[in-house]
Amino acid sequence: MLQKIRDRAQGWIARVIVALIALTFTLFGAESLLSYFNGSQRDEAASVNGEKISRQTLDTEVQRAVRSGRVPPEQQNEARRAILDSLITRTAIEQYAREGGMSFSDQQVDQLLVNRQEFQDSSGHFSAELFQRRLNSAGYTPEEFRRQLQEDMLTQQLQNGLITGTFLLPSETRHLAKLRYQKRDFRYATLDDSALEQPVNVSDDEVQTWYDAHKEAYQRPEEVKLEYVVLDRRQMPENDQPVDEQQLRQRYEQHRATAPREVSDIVVTFGNQRTREEARQRVDEIEARLQKGDNFADLAKQYSDDPSSADKGGRMGAVSEGIFGQPFDEAVASMAPGEVSQGVESDGVFHIIRVDDIAIESFDDMRDELTKEVRQEQHDERFQQLAQQLSDESFSADDLKGVADRLKLPLKHTDWVSRDDEFEDDNAVLGEAGVMDAAFTDDVLNNGYNSEPVELGQDRRVVLRVTEHRPATTLALDEVRDQVRGSALQEKRRQALADQAEKMLVALRRGDTPKGLEWKKVSGMTRDGKGDLSADLVNAAFGMPQPHDGQPGYGHAATDEKQVIFAIDHVDDDVSDDQVSAMSDGLWNAQAGQTISVMTDAIRNHADISTN
Repeated sequence: MLQKIRDRAQGWIARVIVALIALTFTLFGAESLLSYFNGSQRDEAASVNGEKISRQTLDTEVQRAVRSGRVPPEQQNEARRAILDSLITRTAIEQYAREGGMSFSDQQVDQLLVNRQEFQDSSGHFSAELFQRRLNSAGYTPEEFRRQLQEDMLTQQLQNGLITGTFLLPSETRHLAKLRYQKRDFRYATLDDSALEQPVNVSDDEVQTWYDAHKEAYQRPEEVKLEYVVLDRRQMPENDQPVDEQQLRQRYEQHRATAPREVSDIVVTFGNQRTREEARQRVDEIEARLQKGDNFADLAKQYSDDPSSADKGGRMGAVSEGIFGQPFDEAVASMAPGEVSQGVESDGVFHIIRVDDIAIESFDDMRDELTKEVRQEQHDERFQQLAQQLSDESFSADDLKGVADRLKLPLKHTDWVSRDDEFEDDNAVLGEAGVMDAAFTDDVLNNGYNSEPVELGQDRRVVLRVTEHRPATTLALDEVRDQVRGSALQEKRRQALADQAEKMLVALRRGDTPKGLEWKKVSGMTRDGKGDLSADLVNAAFGMPQPHDGQPGYGHAATDEKQVIFAIDHVDDDVSDDQVSAMSDGLWNAQAGQTISVMTDAIRNHADISTN
C-alpha cells in the first residue's frame, strides 16, 4: 500500500495530496490526521505492561537532567535513550512492588517532606515557600515531586526486603582483605628491541600468512554517499514583528490562572491531642468568631496548630498545588483574594483558609516576558509548520534538492560513510542517535527514497537520501599491505621478546644473572599504586607468583609493546581490623548491588515493554 502511495506521489498528484493534508491541518489540527494513522502512539515514548510513558514525561526528565547538570545541553539527544530506559525500569519495578502489596501512603509522603532539612527554615519548621523554590529550581511541580518520592520509597522498600538476606563468611572476608591490602617488595627490568639477539623482520610469505589468518580485520564496511538537510529551530530567524495586545492579555490571564496563591491558614489537627469530633468543634468555634468579625490573624495565633505560620498570623506566603492535598487545592482555586473558606479537611487536618493575594507581577511589569513567550510560541508554531512541510515534501519528492530549495535549507553532501563512523564538524549531526540507522533502511538504501524525518529532540529534523552505495567487502592484500606488514611485524616482535624473557627467567631460576638485565627496586607497593609506576605495571606485579622456599617469585608480562621481568622478593598480607571491616562493607554493598541488579533484570525480562 505504501509503495503504491509513493509511486503515485510523484508530480502534480503529490501537490494535490499535500494541499489537502495542509487543509486538514488548518481546519482540524495536526492531531486529527496523526491520530488517524498512528492512534496515540506519537504521544507515547514507551509502554510497560500497558502503562504508558508519554513523550512529554520523557522530555521533562531530559530537561531536568540538563537543568541539574547531569547531562550537558549539547548531549541531551544522546541521553534520551538512557533516560527512557531508566523510566522503563522505574515503572516496571513500581508495578512489581505494588502487585506485591507494598505501598507508601500520602501521609507517609507528607511526613517525609516536612522532615527533610532542605525544606525547613532556620527554625527547623517546614517552609512552603522554601519547598516551592527548591522544586522550581529542579523543574518539579509539587504533585510530580510527591509522586516520584512515593515511587522511590516503594522501590526502596522492595530493595531493602531483598538485601536483608545478604551475608558474608568472616573467613572469606579476611582472605579477600589480605589480597586487597597486600604490599609487595619487588624488582623489575624492562626488555625492548635492544634486548633481542637479532632484528625482527617479516617476509612476504609471512605477510600473506598473516593476511589469510586475519581477513576479518581488513573488511571495508557497507558504505554510502549521502545528501541531507537539517531543519534547526535554533537557526530560524527570530520574529521581530509587534505582538498583538490581545495575545499578551490572554497569555497574562493564563499565568494568573496558574499562579501560586498567597494564603493564610489556621490549622487544626486531630489524632494525637484531640479526636476528629473535638477538632470539628474547634473549627466551628473559629468559624463563629470569624462570622462575628474577629481578626483572622489573631485567631490564627490563638488556635492554629502549625507553629511556623501561627506566629505570623497564619500567613504562609505563596502556595502551589500539590503541597497540602487535593481538597486544600480545590478550595484555594475556587476563592478570590480576601475570601475565607469554611473548614477544609485534607490529609487528616482541618484548614481554615484565607486567600490573601495572587503571587503574580502586574501586566505592565510582565509585558516584556509575555512578549518573549508569545514570540517563542509563534516561533515554535513556525518550526512545526516547516517540520510538517519537510515531512510531506520529502515523502512525495523524487529528489532531495527540490525539497531543500523550497524550504530554503542548505543541501549537504558526504563522501563514503558507514553506519559505524564517527562524525564531527559539519557532519556531526550524522553521528546522533537514529540518523545513520535511517540511511540504511530498505526504503532509503535499496528503493532510492528520501528518509522519513529523523527527530533530534524538540529542535531539529534531518532527512537523508542515499546517492551511492557499495556493499561490505574484504579489501585486497595490495590495498592494505603496509597495514598487514605492520601488524605481522608487531606480533613477531612481541613473540620474540616473550621468548627472550622466558630464557632469562630460566637463567634466574638457576641462580644466574642474565646479561644486560638492569633491575629497578620497589618497596611497599600496594594495589592502588604510587609514584611513577603505571597502573599496567602495578597490576602485572600483583599477578606474579609469591616467593617460595626462600627464592623470589619470578615472572614476566607484556606492557606497552615491551616485556617486563619481575622478581617478587617479599609479600606482606597483614591486615588491621579496620581494613577487614572496610572490606566487609564493600563486599556487602557489592553483593547487595548484584542482588538488586539481578532482580531488576528479572522484572524487566518478564515485563511487556514496547518503545516507539
